[in-house]
Amino acid sequence: MKVIENDGKKKSGGNRKLLGGAIIAGALIIGIILLSMFIEKIPNGYVGVVYSPNGGVQEETLGQGWHLVGLFDKVTRYPVRMQTVNYKDIQVATSDGKNVTVDFAYNYSVQPDKVVDVFNKFGPIEVEEIEASYLRTRLWDAARKAISKYSVIDTYGEKSSEAAVNVQKLFAEDIGKLGFTVDNLTLGVPKPDKSTQAAIDKRVEAAQELERKQIELQIAEAEAEKKKIEAEGLAQYNKILQESLSTEVIQNKWVEKWDGQMPKATGSNQLIEIPIDEAAPAEQ
Repeated sequence: MKVIENDGKKKSGGNRKLLGGAIIAGALIIGIILLSMFIEKIPNGYVGVVYSPNGGVQEETLGQGWHLVGLFDKVTRYPVRMQTVNYKDIQVATSDGKNVTVDFAYNYSVQPDKVVDVFNKFGPIEVEEIEASYLRTRLWDAARKAISKYSVIDTYGEKSSEAAVNVQKLFAEDIGKLGFTVDNLTLGVPKPDKSTQAAIDKRVEAAQELERKQIELQIAEAEAEKKKIEAEGLAQYNKILQESLSTEVIQNKWVEKWDGQMPKATGSNQLIEIPIDEAAPAEQ
């Protein structure tokens, strides 16, 4: 009987240890869960705005790292380093009344000292919602105003970069008042409707034909100039040659080529005169 009692005591003690361990483990899990409710992590490049239903918005923001917050506090994060946003198929009109669809890409961030102002305007919503609604609308308005000053051909050519700069300027001025900073806005290749594309193709063909004719004209002018120079050079050469061929020179050339034999006459009246230098002295 004593052995049975000892075994019962051992089993009872083991159960108590297991129960105690389970209670401790459960307490730790509950503690971690509760602690996580009071901890907020702010990623690198972001700032957190703290607000609660009772206390409202706190003026002091949370920087990068782990932070203790109240049980009922909520945190909204805003990027203070550059974020890249892409918008597809924004439709605008050009100065010649053509509708084109354009893709835009730009970088933006929120000024650290303005994140509370941004929160007060939009409330506790994620920044991606602001990108998809407010920022997209403001960009469309800036693009509409800027691109309306360019023809559809300009938006395809060398003025596309200039148009992008003007869009960024208007966009940055608009949302900068609220605390957003914009950088490196790019404008994609416009996508026109069929009628606009047909008009563009005709203008491009006309421009190419004009360029071809201008090149042909330049080639013809260059050839004419070359022939003119050659002709002037030949005329100058002939002039110099004529001036150098005096009577004395001609006689000297004749004597140099004479073989010393008198030419034979085939008729009584056919004589050949030998040129004689009249200035030469007579033989003694």
